[in-house]
Amino acid sequence: MTSGNISGREGWSVANTFKSYLFPFALLCSAAICILSHNLLWMMIPFVILFIWISIEHVHWIYFLMLASIPFSTELDLPGGLGTDFPDEVLMWWLCGIGGLYLLTNTSSIKKLVQHPVTWLLLIHWIWIFICCLGSQEVLHSLKYWLSKSWYLFIFYILAYVFLKNEKRISMFVWVSAIAACMTILVIEIRHSFTGFAFSAINTVVQPFYRNHVNYACLQVCLLPYVWALWQHYRTRLLARNIIALLGGIMLMGIVLSYTRASYVALFSVAFFYPLIRFKGVTVFAVCIVLGVSIGMVYLQQHNHFLDYAPDYNKAISHTDFSSLLSATTQGKDISTMERLYRWVAGARMVGEKYIIGFGPGEFYNYYKPYTLNQFTTYVSNNPDRSTIHNYFLMTAVEQGIPGVLIFFVLIMVYFKQAEHSLFSLSTRYRKWALASLWSMGSILVILLFNDMIETDKVGSYFFINLAILVKVIDLDVLNKTLN
Repeated sequence: MTSGNISGREGWSVANTFKSYLFPFALLCSAAICILSHNLLWMMIPFVILFIWISIEHVHWIYFLMLASIPFSTELDLPGGLGTDFPDEVLMWWLCGIGGLYLLTNTSSIKKLVQHPVTWLLLIHWIWIFICCLGSQEVLHSLKYWLSKSWYLFIFYILAYVFLKNEKRISMFVWVSAIAACMTILVIEIRHSFTGFAFSAINTVVQPFYRNHVNYACLQVCLLPYVWALWQHYRTRLLARNIIALLGGIMLMGIVLSYTRASYVALFSVAFFYPLIRFKGVTVFAVCIVLGVSIGMVYLQQHNHFLDYAPDYNKAISHTDFSSLLSATTQGKDISTMERLYRWVAGARMVGEKYIIGFGPGEFYNYYKPYTLNQFTTYVSNNPDRSTIHNYFLMTAVEQGIPGVLIFFVLIMVYFKQAEHSLFSLSTRYRKWALASLWSMGSILVILLFNDMIETDKVGSYFFINLAILVKVIDLDVLNKTLN
């Protein structure tokens, strides 16, 4: 069985027959019908056929097309109150079908993957989310969340492991993703320049590609570590390095001009996570996290100490100037920070109410209002944007109970333990990709402290790709050393 298509040993003859006869014939027939009917839509037929042929013969091309579409994708409302990200999520649905067929004919490609502890923890995570759906306040709504999580796991973890199967494919993933991201950045910053790069205009100019400036900045932060690794990959090719440096510079410009505080902190997360891995401190760090959170929760609950952090309603206001926003943040007067406290308090009280299976995946917004406290109310607490809790770990505890957040925490710790065990034994050619995965994952974890974005295409895709790439490069290194 060939590795690049799902049509078996006859793939070469099928491909040549298609190129020589079927596609030209379909093109001519469609052109004739188009002329006779005066309807240009008939010209779509040969390109639909071409797309299906590529999906069969070169399914990884469709995968790279989907990756390239992520920065361009926009939220689209569908009938019945449903929504999707177009076009990347449509391509994900197609890849679920065609990728599933590919795996059925190439089962050896995931033989090692199914044995990995990260895979088993993701499976447990997926099963637990389904259990929580069955006990949800709104079962149907939660099942939609679970289905979305299902294709994210399949596309960005399983298929990423399969299709990013070597250094060439990994570097291609970075090329197509970085070029696509930079194209959106250039369009956005040209538009932004007409406003004098005003902070107040940033949420408008990033649309329709990004929901807001946070999504915009976070995608660049997730991808930039891989651009660094790509630059390392082309050590002897000056032209390629210069182009990659230009792409990296454009992405840094986008991050800086996004005015997103979390992205600034996340970008430097490697300064913390790299020494943690280097000096094998993951276990100690995990224990400190558990103890710190436990002690903090006990302290805040005793004598209602958490009320000491209630904002001054008249001083916690929004800002149209970024320097004023930074100043207000350090003084505890920024509206977005104070609104987070309002929702975090509600979330903590919700966890106390349903701490086993939670309120159900995707249900925080529908049920948090009765658990809020007036002392933490801000000017935006009516929440017209229907945004959620702005802390993924707390949101997981609210919607999936304490077991759900513990499973997620263990998954992250196993990922970092794998990096701790393997990173510095990897050969140089693979270590840079593992470091990029580690840096990107560290950045995402910082982002998740202040946002809940794993279910978004701009960040969630990279979370699972990071898992897949670390597992893949370790497997590739072991195979390379065995062969040599």
